[in-house]
Amino acid sequence: MMSAIGDIWSNLFWRNPPHLWALKVTLAIAFLLLPAELLLHNSFIGTTLALGVVAMALGETDVHPRGRVKSAGIALLFFFLTSSITELTLPYPALFAPVLGIMAFALVLMGGIDSRLQGVTFGSLLILVYTMLGAGNSDSWVHQPLLLTGGALCYSAVSILLLYHRPYRLLTDQLSRGFHYLAEYIELKAGLFPSNPAMQRSIRNQLAQKNTQLAQQIEACKNDLYSYSEESSHEMQPLLSSYYRKWFLLQEMQERAISSHEQYDLLSEQVKNSDLIEGFGQLMRELSGAIAQYAESLITGQPYRHPLSLRWTLTAMQRMLEDEKREAHHLTLSLLMRNLTGLEKNLRGDDASVSQIDLAAFYTRKPERKRLQELFTPTHPRFRFAVRLTLGWLLGYGMMQLLHFEKGAWILLTSLIVFQQTYSATRMRLFHRVLGTLLGVILGVTLAQLLPTHAGHILLLLGSIYAFFYWLKKNYTIAAIFITTFVLAVFNLLSSQGVEVMLPRIIDTLIGGAIAFLVVRFVWPDWQYKQLPSLLHTAVVKNKRYFESVYDGTVGEDEYQHNRRTAYNADNALTSAWKGMRLEPKHTRLYQERAFNLTNLNHALLSYISAFGVHKHAEDLTEQERSFCDNVSRVLHYASGLLTGETDHTELETVLQEANCWEDRIEELQQDEANRKAGLIYNIAHVSRELLIETKGIVSSKYSN
Repeated sequence: MMSAIGDIWSNLFWRNPPHLWALKVTLAIAFLLLPAELLLHNSFIGTTLALGVVAMALGETDVHPRGRVKSAGIALLFFFLTSSITELTLPYPALFAPVLGIMAFALVLMGGIDSRLQGVTFGSLLILVYTMLGAGNSDSWVHQPLLLTGGALCYSAVSILLLYHRPYRLLTDQLSRGFHYLAEYIELKAGLFPSNPAMQRSIRNQLAQKNTQLAQQIEACKNDLYSYSEESSHEMQPLLSSYYRKWFLLQEMQERAISSHEQYDLLSEQVKNSDLIEGFGQLMRELSGAIAQYAESLITGQPYRHPLSLRWTLTAMQRMLEDEKREAHHLTLSLLMRNLTGLEKNLRGDDASVSQIDLAAFYTRKPERKRLQELFTPTHPRFRFAVRLTLGWLLGYGMMQLLHFEKGAWILLTSLIVFQQTYSATRMRLFHRVLGTLLGVILGVTLAQLLPTHAGHILLLLGSIYAFFYWLKKNYTIAAIFITTFVLAVFNLLSSQGVEVMLPRIIDTLIGGAIAFLVVRFVWPDWQYKQLPSLLHTAVVKNKRYFESVYDGTVGEDEYQHNRRTAYNADNALTSAWKGMRLEPKHTRLYQERAFNLTNLNHALLSYISAFGVHKHAEDLTEQERSFCDNVSRVLHYASGLLTGETDHTELETVLQEANCWEDRIEELQQDEANRKAGLIYNIAHVSRELLIETKGIVSSKYSN
């Protein structure tokens, strides 16, 4: 029986972090709620403690046990102070309004200092709203601050004890998620073999967006590793090294996955052996499955078992490729095969390039922090976000007073959840929140009729909070459904009026969402088309530095990894801007097609540079190839200068004429068999020239205005 329970625990919870997170929260709430209901018969105590648990769970960030203790201590202090100030000033609207504005602005701004304070301050904002909702239900002002803080303390104890039991669990969770995203990317890319131009355009668009997800996860892993480095003792460094190496391995495999050796629709047309092209697709799918198994092994702690079928497929593909030796496309396919073979070696632990990285410098790394003075400027996005939220809350509180809403704090809560850094993200969150609330009301009212007893309300509350935390990071619409049913259960326990508060809840949600939407729409709107030239400039500069790191030959492995990661992050930012532009008002989408072209070109450039980087250790570049690389680098430098106005526009036609002669030069290079990487370099050159042409269009149309 113990073995069976252990298997269930491992399969359901350790393998599935969202389930574990939901279980922690639910158990903490049950531990507090059930005694309050069954022994004290006081629903106010139980539900207030439960809200403290929710606020702490939503605000926890640190992944190291020692860091988690520090952040919990700060959060408990903030929670108590925020709740106390709210309780003492709430009865006096003329006093509470400025206090509300000051607390909202200060907490949001402080959250920009580092990730720890970002979680703490978000939880404090939730506590502020929860205190408003529970005001008037107790005899003393100190009851709510103590109960909310007590609930947060209980959850912190459970969370910290679990983290001390498995101190590296959160790191493995993050790394495992990164390898899962990598597997999904390769599975998607397998659709290019074979493909036609229309398919390739669609798949490459999906790949660019999937790479955004992967790049964000790699950054999340970096932040967590730096947090561990800051808190870990010297004795823990050898164990931490293994996690750093897995992180670098993920980045190396990302480079191999993203790399493009040719326009694959052309290969599909040129290669007469259709079995060979389809074989590459099958090999990628098997690699994807193997990487997914590797991700599972990380999170479960079980040894990774390399699939025998993958070795068989790889051997079969190598034999098929041998039969194509005399074909013109053999070199391109050979480079592709070498890359996929490298992925297979990475999975088997043959990561020689990763072992070259000196990890000593990383033991002293710390999470990125900003000084409050840096944030306190109208040009900083965090400052603008703080102003927007503060204005939205003051408007919401004004409507509460004007319309005499008894529980109008739901307006503020909705605004807090809906407000995002950009217009497009706010619009998406508003849609999910409203849809989830409406569906939640329907589901909640139905369940309330099926579970009309006191025990039924408790069961609905616990089930709803479990489902909410499970879905929160997977699908926000579903999460919003269950947080609505949770609210209904809370009010049923407090006053048996859960169904009655649903209509006001819908009205408050619509008002709070509308306020957030209007404020983001008209107060410092950061339209993505205005950001595009700057983001493109950064992407071109980072790609140029990455490209030079490949052919320079003097760049160390750790610097190379940094240059590659920053290039991927710049591509990520450009892709995100294009995605955001599609949701903005029509008058801001005048350049949507150009943004689409720029995003695809930049991602294609990054893919070709990645292919070049994958093979940087295979053979040394010839002097002719290195000279060609220098020419391409100068064009990228000129294109980046055009975007900032730092280059002479009169030289543009001369630069373009030189770039238009690259086809003749590449033919000369390829006549010498020693120039084996000339094709890879030309792919980079071709996209660089197209990027220069698009940049010319931006500058000539005064796009930045």
